[in-house]
Amino acid sequence: MQNGFMNIDHVKALAAVVDEGTVEGGAFVLGVTPSATSQRIRTLESRLGQVLIRRTNPITVTEAGEAVLRYAREIELLESETLDRLHGIDIDAPDGIGADSSTGVRRREPTVLRIGVNADSLSTWFRPIFAEVAEWDDAVIRIEVADQDKALPLLTSGEVLGTITSAETGGYGTQVQKLGSMRYVAVATKGLLSKYGTDVGVGSVAEVDLGSLPMVNFGKDDDLQFTYLRRVGTQTIPPVSVVPSSWEFAAAVEAGVGWGLIPIAQLGGLSKDLVPLSSEPNIDVPLYWHHWNLASEKLGRLTEALHRAAARMR
Repeated sequence: MQNGFMNIDHVKALAAVVDEGTVEGGAFVLGVTPSATSQRIRTLESRLGQVLIRRTNPITVTEAGEAVLRYAREIELLESETLDRLHGIDIDAPDGIGADSSTGVRRREPTVLRIGVNADSLSTWFRPIFAEVAEWDDAVIRIEVADQDKALPLLTSGEVLGTITSAETGGYGTQVQKLGSMRYVAVATKGLLSKYGTDVGVGSVAEVDLGSLPMVNFGKDDDLQFTYLRRVGTQTIPPVSVVPSSWEFAAAVEAGVGWGLIPIAQLGGLSKDLVPLSSEPNIDVPLYWHHWNLASEKLGRLTEALHRAAARMR
């Protein structure tokens, strides 16, 4: 495509500066100068007649840039797999670029599989996937953490080739497969409940005013606790602490900072001092795997690993 509509070197320059966040970082990865990297992107923008990146810190893509970035990711994946099919992982090659001068064996860079995963999944059922990835010598994973309700834009923008999200409907050019559901339970410590006037016996369910009981929230993108408040009919916003990390969130609830919704998969490793807040049904969050519609062996391998791991949370 050197003489085609989009020069591959120019497209790769855009992807590199987005990945690294700066022109200098992208240039380092590409092995060229920052000025050459900038020139490649400016030439691509001129040819397309569109501004593709926002020259902020870190660099981000415009709407037009999202389409080009996704194209860059697809080319990267398909190019790697085509070379695998043509030559195998290790092939004899002359000394020089891409070859080990002592052995004459070409060094192949592993394919990068960029995926979006929500923090609770990453801390629970997703973990067995690491053991599978450790056996792969032709691919590496790079994970972007995003709340399950907010992860889909990562796929739309081209930042990832697949993402785990609670959205059932996918976008153009993607496949959607259900992985299962994560069940959350609203819990608090007996000490916190006692402090706010609720005494709970062994095996009991607390009935408490959630409008006044302190709450722990995961972050500004997390609506789960507020969804629960609406479900139980609470109109008042309680005092809120924010802890944007899955196990630290659970640790804060376990320490009595506030009540919170914790995945059942995590509860077994926490204090027995935690009790359910009400008889209200648990919240089940469906999880779907959205990924590009590509005939990719490595993407298919990752998809199979996700389904195997997710089956354990059912």
